[in-house]
Amino acid sequence: MSDDSPPATIEVALLVNQVHALATQRLNAVLRPMDLTSRHVAVMFQIRDGVQTQRDLVVRLNTDKTGMVRTIDDLERLGHVSRTPSDRDRRVTILRLTSDGEDALRTAQLHTKAVADDLFHGIDADDLTSLRSILTHTLRERPADSGVGTEIAADQ
Repeated sequence: MSDDSPPATIEVALLVNQVHALATQRLNAVLRPMDLTSRHVAVMFQIRDGVQTQRDLVVRLNTDKTGMVRTIDDLERLGHVSRTPSDRDRRVTILRLTSDGEDALRTAQLHTKAVADDLFHGIDADDLTSLRSILTHTLRERPADSGVGTEIAADQ
């Protein structure tokens, strides 16, 4: 392999994983005083953007059902999310952000932006736009049975 050849797919995947781990660690540190984690905030973003059920959150965030129940329980205990029975199907619970949840999400979004700005401070806007495009394309082109959500929230 020559020095000017593109990195192997596994190398890119490992780098993406390392950046994700670093971002998660930093975000969790700044969210800790709010009793939130990056997982809580990801769920709150999804609910804000229209995801209404735990089942849809599990698919969208590619996570397990038990972990999602714990996350929703936490958010409900904190007063950030409410659960109401669906009018159409009594087995389904509709999730909504409370006004406290909307306030907490606005604050968390400021923390998220600060962490992202710090993490990517040396990367120019064109490169970040290209990276976002590549990652979005990667998620949208995944096999249909992979279980990974395809929706990308632009404001996160």
